Amino acid sequence: MTYVIIGNGIAGLSAAEEIRKNDSDGRIIIISGEEYLTYNRVKLSHYINSESYTIKDLLLKDEIWYKDRSIEVLLNTRVTSIDAEAKEVMIDSDEKIKYDKLLIANGSSPFIPPITGVEKNGVFTLRTLNDLREIQEYLKKCNSISVIGGGLLGLEAAWGLKKLGKKVNVIEFFPYLLPRQLDEELGRYVQKELEKNGLNFYFDAAAQEILGDKSVENIKLKDGRMIQSDAVLISTGVRSNIKIAEGTALKAERGIIVDKYMKTNIEDVYAAGDIAQFNGLVMALWSAAMDQGKIAASNMTGCEKEYRMPKPATTLLIGNTKMFSVGRVDKAERDMKIQGENHLHKLFLDNGKLIGGVLTGDIKKMLALKSAVNGNRDISEMLEKDIAPEEILNNL
Repeated sequence: MTYVIIGNGIAGLSAAEEIRKNDSDGRIIIISGEEYLTYNRVKLSHYINSESYTIKDLLLKDEIWYKDRSIEVLLNTRVTSIDAEAKEVMIDSDEKIKYDKLLIANGSSPFIPPITGVEKNGVFTLRTLNDLREIQEYLKKCNSISVIGGGLLGLEAAWGLKKLGKKVNVIEFFPYLLPRQLDEELGRYVQKELEKNGLNFYFDAAAQEILGDKSVENIKLKDGRMIQSDAVLISTGVRSNIKIAEGTALKAERGIIVDKYMKTNIEDVYAAGDIAQFNGLVMALWSAAMDQGKIAASNMTGCEKEYRMPKPATTLLIGNTKMFSVGRVDKAERDMKIQGENHLHKLFLDNGKLIGGVLTGDIKKMLALKSAVNGNRDISEMLEKDIAPEEILNNL
């Protein structure tokens, strides 16, 4: 049996590892457009303020690991087309590679909003190790930088830039921080904590034009505000690399559509990670990609397993600012607030059941909270006894 995996992100790597556990004899081929083995993209922003790292610090597995498991990796190689009828993929050297089972896990690319001037010197995205190195080199001549996008990765990058001694602006389209993870009160609270650390925020803001001769000098917002900036880092999400589906019968919308087994509409072709659309959603999360890769691999090797979409859980650790969010924070029937000198927590309820929760400052209860929300813990009895919110949290 020959298993071909397109993409060596966490979905592809997890799949290869799972295939080998289930099939000790099959041939596994990973095809990657990058020049490096699988590395931790999530940690790239953590290294912005450091030049003492090496690729080994980011690699998830070294060459020996692949060799010991007889996993072949073709680096600097791109798949140019898929022929599902012949069960082969064409790579950029015009070679054809046959497969019995195919996993498409070629991920996503940064989304660049329609901003005039994004082609100027000093405008970056952070998706690859090479991106990181280019940013670090350019920033040596910069005093200020603006991050467009105040999501988790944008905030982590902003903090790394601040630690370099730069003036950092965060330009956020929404009226408060992290609307998927926080309600407005919590968003304002986290904002104030980050402002204490020296970050500058612009809300209800959309960049219209990046100004400068050949390089970044200013950013003009759609409402007319101007922000002086020597460089720009765009962190406005990703889009699935669905171009790979062109010329095939693969069904794709935002991503390649898969079922609960990670199967596409074509026999023996699977998809996982940022390229996969499940239940109408492209998760674009590291943890989801890892799980989907494992589920796809299990089914590719005949071990039937179903993918169940987890409730979203995210952690933000920036300096002294700590935040953990799990489940839904919108459309809750009621919420309960627990506030102290250095923390603000909230529990979100529907019919007496926990549907979401947020911890800021002190996040020691994150695992208990995550378990309670994932299990839709019913706390009706505690509510009837009028137990204090802090005690409810401590008893989860």
